[in-house]
Amino acid sequence: MFALLLSLFCAGAARAQAGAAATQPAAQAPPPATTTAQADPDDVDREDPCPGARTQSELNGCAARARDRADAELNKVYRELMKETGTAERAQLRAAQLAWIEFRDAQCDYESIGNKGGSIYPMVYSFCLAKVTAARARHLQEILREQTEQ
Repeated sequence: MFALLLSLFCAGAARAQAGAAATQPAAQAPPPATTTAQADPDDVDREDPCPGARTQSELNGCAARARDRADAELNKVYRELMKETGTAERAQLRAAQLAWIEFRDAQCDYESIGNKGGSIYPMVYSFCLAKVTAARARHLQEILREQTEQ
């Protein structure tokens, strides 16, 4: 994933430099933080997860929005599952979720360690969080579906 994002970023920078040498483009304002062209956490391995992003800051913002959307979805599914879970099992679900959060953070620390200190680090870390969180939301959704079918 990192290699793909890095190659996209480098290709975009090379095109921008080539275009700038020929003509100076008009200055454009960065897209607003609430732009509709936001990355889907499940799409982070696709060709362009942040269409329109031109700077590292914009890419970092795009990744942060993907992370936030995945987190909101996970929280929604987790709350629904807690409602459907019996009293005795709620403590176990809560403990499992807390352990999962520790795993997620450790996993993304590992996956982004080579970028620590660099401007690309927030993007790589946030996309990792988005990917792992979206997977957890899907898993909890499957458990919820199984519980409601019983």
